[in-house]
Amino acid sequence: MTRDLAADLLRHGYHAIPDARRRAGDPPVCPVKLLGDDALVVSGPASVRRFYDTKLIRRAGAVPAPLAFLLFGRGAVHGLDGPDHLHRKAHFLDLLDDADATLHDLVRRHLRASFRDRRGETVGVFTLLSEVYGRAVLEWAGISVPHPDRVGRRLAAIVDGFGFSGPSYASAWAARLWANRWARGLIREARSATTRSSAPPSTPVEIIAAWRDPHDELLPVSVAAVELLNVLRPAVAVAYLGTFAVQTLDDEPRLRPALAEDPSRRHAFTQEVRRLFPFVPALAGIARQHADWDGQPVAPGQRVVLDVPGTNLDPGSWTAPYTFSAERFVDRDVDPFELVPQGGGDPAEGHRCPGEPSTIAMIAATVEIFAGASWSVVERGSTYPRIPTRERLRIRIDQ
Repeated sequence: MTRDLAADLLRHGYHAIPDARRRAGDPPVCPVKLLGDDALVVSGPASVRRFYDTKLIRRAGAVPAPLAFLLFGRGAVHGLDGPDHLHRKAHFLDLLDDADATLHDLVRRHLRASFRDRRGETVGVFTLLSEVYGRAVLEWAGISVPHPDRVGRRLAAIVDGFGFSGPSYASAWAARLWANRWARGLIREARSATTRSSAPPSTPVEIIAAWRDPHDELLPVSVAAVELLNVLRPAVAVAYLGTFAVQTLDDEPRLRPALAEDPSRRHAFTQEVRRLFPFVPALAGIARQHADWDGQPVAPGQRVVLDVPGTNLDPGSWTAPYTFSAERFVDRDVDPFELVPQGGGDPAEGHRCPGEPSTIAMIAATVEIFAGASWSVVERGSTYPRIPTRERLRIRIDQ
C-alpha cells in the first residue's frame, strides 16, 4: 500500500517529507500520495520559482480547512488569489512598512524589563518570549489589555496546534475561538471610535478596522478580525525561532560578545537561525494547468507541496548546509528563492510573508539582549520531530 504523506506528517512530523524523498531516491521533485490523491513534493530554488508562478499555482483551497481555519482563520489573505490577494496583501504591506524598527525597539525594552524584574528566577524561554513578543506587538498595534501576557500565551497556543498533535490541537481551537471573539470586539470598538471622531485611523488596529475590499466595501467584521490576528499571531509565533536563537547562543557562547555589540553580525546570525531551524515543514499549492515539473507530470487540481526545510538545506545552494555558520550571511545578499522560511519570491506579488522584516528585527533584538545578559541553562530538550517543534529551554536569570 502506498504511504500517504498526510498520515506520515501526523505520525512522523518533520521526518515525513525527507523520508518520502529518500524512498524515491532524493529527487528535487518527488511524487507522493496526499489525502489519497496524487501530489508532488518539490524542493530547491528552481521549484520555488515555479511554485510562486501564479499562472501555474493557486493557493485557494490548498491548505485543508481544519488547518487553514485554525491557523489563518476564515477569509484570510492566505487563501486568496489573483486581484483579491494583491489588494488585501497591499494593505498588509502598507501597514507593516517600517514596523520592524518599532517592534525591534519594543522587544528590546520589554525583554530588558523582564530580565530586570525576574532576576534570580528560573523561566522557560519560549513562554518568556511569547509574553514579551505579545506585549510588544500589542503596544505597537495600539491595543491595551489588562493582561497582555495572557494574550501572548493564547496566540502562541493557536500556533502550537497546527501539527494536529492531540491535546495541543484541542487547546489551539479553544484559543482560536477566544481570539476570534476578542478580535471582533476590537474591530467593532475601533470602528465605533472612528465614527465618533473626525481624525483618520492612526493605530494599526484602527487601520485594519478601516480596510476595504476591491469594491470599496469595508471588510466584514469577522474578516477584519481574522486579519488583525494574522498580524498579532505571527509576531508571537516568532517565539519559536527566538528560542532556537537562544539555544544557539548556549551552544556557541564564544559568539556572544560580538553579537551583543555588532548589528550586522546579529542580522547574519538571525538569518542563519531562520535557515537552519524548522518552523513549517511545507507550503501547499494547487496546479492550475497541465505542466511538466522536472520530468514529473502535474495535472490541474493536483496539490504541489514545497519542501521548506529541504530548500533551506539544499546542497546546491548552501555550503555545508547542515552546519550552523554565524558568518554565512555576513555581506551576503539573500536570494528570495533560496532562503524561504516564510515563503519565497516577492511579498508584493506572491505569498511570501510581509512580516518577514519584523521577524528578523524581533529575533535580532532578542539576540542582542540575551548575548549581553547573564543567564544559565538549567534544562534543555526538544519536541522534534513534532510539528511545530518547540525547544524546551529553561534558564536561570542571574542576579
